[in-house]
Amino acid sequence: MYKKQLEKFFAENKITDKIPSAQAIAHFMMRMSATPETDIGLRNVIDTVMQEQSPERFAEADPGKAEIAAATTPADIIRLMRREVDTLNRPALIDKAMEMEAAIVPDVVRRLKTNLSDGFIETAAQFLARSTMDFAEEIIGYFDEMHNPYAQSILLVLLGFKADEKHIPWLIEQHDKLKKLHPDEIYYQGAHYALAEMEGRFYA
Repeated sequence: MYKKQLEKFFAENKITDKIPSAQAIAHFMMRMSATPETDIGLRNVIDTVMQEQSPERFAEADPGKAEIAAATTPADIIRLMRREVDTLNRPALIDKAMEMEAAIVPDVVRRLKTNLSDGFIETAAQFLARSTMDFAEEIIGYFDEMHNPYAQSILLVLLGFKADEKHIPWLIEQHDKLKKLHPDEIYYQGAHYALAEMEGRFYA
């Protein structure tokens, strides 16, 4: 339905960054999170490399791992997400959150509307990328009320995995809007990576 519109969009909007942006990294991490088998394999490689090359960094994350293992309620999980858990521990926290998915997803989606913590936003987005629940329409519904452009950018990446095909024109609109509102930033890249994901989902 929107294949030609996407082809035109990508012809006119290219990302040429030599260093991956936060949005590019978020897209990669969400793709890994959305495919648990791949994610587990990647985690094992990272853990092995970290243990061999930076054992002190690996040890720093140990206390957090114990706290995640001890979490037993949705409130415990939300509290850990809000504390900006060590990035090495995010996969374990997401695994734990998935055990209580039905109870946690609505709360996380609600909190993303006003949250200003980069760590919470990134962890929540990776968690929601793995979730099978339907929340895209809710995020789109409150998107214009959000006051954190970084959160908007990361949630756009997430919507690339979750939104329906009919939302492709809306994503293009958000790309152009963020580029105009924040000309010195790259928040618009969230929509770019979302559209790349949707192109693969619907037109590959």
